[in-house]
Amino acid sequence: MKKIKIGKLEIDSYVYIPPMAGVTDLAFRKMVRFFDKETLIATEMVSSKALMYNPNQSLMKLSPDEHPVGIQLFGHESEVMAKAAVLAEVQGADFLDINMGCPAPKITKGKDGAALMKEPDLAIEITKAVISSVKIPVTVKMRLGWDECEKNAPNLASRLEQVGVCAFTIHGRTREQGYTGAADWNAISQVKKSVSVPVFGNGDVRSPHDALKLLEVTGCDGVAIARATMGAPWLSMQINQFLKTGSFLPEPENIEKLALALKHLDELIKIKGETVGVREGRRHLINYTKGMPESAQIRAQIGQVNSRYEAKELLSRLKEELLNRMEKNNFVKEAETSKFKLISVK
Repeated sequence: MKKIKIGKLEIDSYVYIPPMAGVTDLAFRKMVRFFDKETLIATEMVSSKALMYNPNQSLMKLSPDEHPVGIQLFGHESEVMAKAAVLAEVQGADFLDINMGCPAPKITKGKDGAALMKEPDLAIEITKAVISSVKIPVTVKMRLGWDECEKNAPNLASRLEQVGVCAFTIHGRTREQGYTGAADWNAISQVKKSVSVPVFGNGDVRSPHDALKLLEVTGCDGVAIARATMGAPWLSMQINQFLKTGSFLPEPENIEKLALALKHLDELIKIKGETVGVREGRRHLINYTKGMPESAQIRAQIGQVNSRYEAKELLSRLKEELLNRMEKNNFVKEAETSKFKLISVK
């Protein structure tokens, strides 16, 4: 497979991890980079309006070693979006993504996110303003449409390409669907046929095999994975390996996942302080431990932790329970060998 070109940006990855509110912060992106240096990734979506009051928003803070990385903006005022785009470019973003896909009512009720798909002329106006204000590539993330009666993604994507959009991420659901039901990959293929720039298909990709199947069905250039990466920052690495070579490394053992969970928590604490870091880290710890034997009770307790010490104690307890379980099955030696040379949870 050949490299993907997004304007003047060339990436050696077939995976894009798009914005997820409360998830794709700097700590999460560092965890992804621990496994995959090339995957395309973006910050949490940033309000263009909020940037006018506070240009130094922490959501736009980038690390020098995390490129290629983009900043995603949402808003519905052309002039404000253009000014915000300049601020994002100054921060060092490799590309600027415009959000036309967020289905949350608090976003769409203000004409932002997926609501722009109901006003294509406004979407075009905003996009032209943003493109004219920056030198970096501009991309768009959208859904199939507002609802089943207004699935206008192919036409809107075609119009957006004509004004200079360099790539698209298409979520295979309407705004009305939210995250329910199955993603319509065939409908994504119709969008791909309507443009000549790269398209990343999004929706229901949870494994490398899912990624390959989506590409086969849609003809897309790459895949976008979001919720499936929560508690699994290695997934983009596995997908890229599979698409490039036909095989991929297995996911970390459960013992290794516990070390990764603590590492993720420590990154959050380093960036946001212990109080906020632990509060925001609970959901990540729960995701890392999901599906592990003997973990249900501890996951419930993780949701109540208020310090790193408490979190570490719970992870250590789960580790001991997992080791006891594996010892009974003579798996201890295998489990204690870390593929990723992580510090263990002690």
